[in-house]
Amino acid sequence: MKKAKILFITTSSLASNPRLVKEFEALKYDFSCYVLCFKHRDWSLELSKAVKQRNPEVHFIEIDRNKVLSETIICKIVHKGAIILNSIFNKNFKISAFANNDKALQLWFHTKSISQNVEFSRVIAHNLGAFYPAVKLSEKKTLVLQLDIEDYYPGEALYFNRGLERTNRMNLMAYSFLKADAITYASKGIQLECQHHFKIKSSTKQLTILNVFNAEDFSEPQAEFSAKIKCVWFSQHIGPNRGLENVFEAAKTLNQIEFHLIGNLNQDFLNKFKLSENIKLHSSMQQKYLHEFLCTMDLGLALENVEADRNRNICLTNKFLAYAQAGLYILATDTYGQAQFLKTLDYEAGVIIRSSLKDTLQNLDDKLLRHTSKIYRWQSAKSYSWENEQLKLKALVS
Repeated sequence: MKKAKILFITTSSLASNPRLVKEFEALKYDFSCYVLCFKHRDWSLELSKAVKQRNPEVHFIEIDRNKVLSETIICKIVHKGAIILNSIFNKNFKISAFANNDKALQLWFHTKSISQNVEFSRVIAHNLGAFYPAVKLSEKKTLVLQLDIEDYYPGEALYFNRGLERTNRMNLMAYSFLKADAITYASKGIQLECQHHFKIKSSTKQLTILNVFNAEDFSEPQAEFSAKIKCVWFSQHIGPNRGLENVFEAAKTLNQIEFHLIGNLNQDFLNKFKLSENIKLHSSMQQKYLHEFLCTMDLGLALENVEADRNRNICLTNKFLAYAQAGLYILATDTYGQAQFLKTLDYEAGVIIRSSLKDTLQNLDDKLLRHTSKIYRWQSAKSYSWENEQLKLKALVS
């Protein structure tokens, strides 16, 4: 029996979109999965290669913008033109899409080309720039349109076309949501925010699917005898607007704690600070090694700059969830997404930082750092591992 074909579309590279990777890895044995993405010649290049190597069953179509330079230039020109026309056609779906992201048109070019030779049953759009090609393909070929909402895009920071960009994002989501047959959300907060703003067909299937990982990725915590408490924070980049200033400040006086920071180093940002010896910097790691490393830590820092944008307040990051699955005790910024999730758990996974990171660390109960406590948290987190969350996705697309 021939497998149904699913097309995943993203404006990101593979390594920049771990949620996408988890989805096609969950579905690749039951469906023929095609992934349209970009090749970024940056920190993500080697990590993306590793993703492809471990998924030989998946069809990857990577757009290298340097190798299709004339096409890329055309898309960038159209992007600039759409911004100029934006104020006149501020409700137009196409203008909003091209003004929002210069990759939207390029993705549509390649989506059209792929669909001429492959008959898809479903298209899944990951991130806002992928909405336009996914919607157009679903209209042209009459297939199932599925949107994955990892972030609340209108609530994210604006970097260009500030007068109209938020309106563009709202237009793109409003139009796409009305067309969607299925919508998945990365957190309950994001789902509630979207349902408040956008009309959705009564027949549209909606699910919250947490951005968690496989339980087997996190080995059972081992008892370690160390004079140092080990704190960890990770992200794609070690840079500004991530709350790291609070870490640097706390490290100055809390010599009994090591602060391990993992990510692509922004040296210009780091040069602004005199880092204490207990600040340990690590380059970006493949997911497998990152999860192994987390299991050797004691505390996870889920720091969010809630003033940066609305999305940071309602999202639930894979960082936060990875800490929980590793059995770490989480110190979290007071955001709706993080506070709401901690409240839903029937065990003590972490605490909301009410004053400062330094004060919270100084007042921690030593019992929370015991090996038995870590084992209990690690075991409890298996209830919401990807092994369980992916069942929702499989049921949705079956």
